Amino acid sequence: MTLIALQRRTARLMIDEMTERMHESGYSWAPPRHYPVFENINYAGTRLTVLAGRAGITHQAMAQLVRELEERGIVERVPDPSDGRARLVRLTDEGHQRVKVALGHIAAIEEKWTQRWRGAGLRGDPRAALEAALNHAEET
Repeated sequence: MTLIALQRRTARLMIDEMTERMHESGYSWAPPRHYPVFENINYAGTRLTVLAGRAGITHQAMAQLVRELEERGIVERVPDPSDGRARLVRLTDEGHQRVKVALGHIAAIEEKWTQRWRGAGLRGDPRAALEAALNHAEET
């Protein structure tokens, strides 16, 4: 199996567990397709085009995700204070609560996987190694 396939399968298992944990925490409506919004939004808000670029998806696809979350009261669009013509997507109070719950689950899932990787022979901090590799790749 290729490293790419192994990474995808691992990510899929982590995401499946995240979705299950969110459901168990009372967030029955937390589909994984919305995770790119939460993974890429800044606390003060982020322009839609920036969200799409960070997530690596089209502007139209991100707009659809944001629209779905907006309809549920999880995000809102507000004027960008630095440019009155632009709008920012930002979390509502409900959105912040979801992120708070999710961050606790993420920490537990990442710790479980870190222990699995260490048990399989990986030494060092996997997050630091991945970040260093990504930074190096993006610089070259």
